[in-house]
Amino acid sequence: MLESWSPEQVMEIPDDELTDIMKDIMVFQAMSGLLADLTPEEMEIFDAAVAGR
Repeated sequence: MLESWSPEQVMEIPDDELTDIMKDIMVFQAMSGLLADLTPEEMEIFDAAVAGR
């Protein structure tokens, strides 16, 4: 987060908004880890499901 914003900018974000941002970051990191473990076949199935095929 601090790669994009200065500490001063982060301190200005309201607590509830900062909590939402952190939750989103944590979900993104968790999903990235899960997707990295998929086989090519599983990734193809996932991509098809996301695309709504």
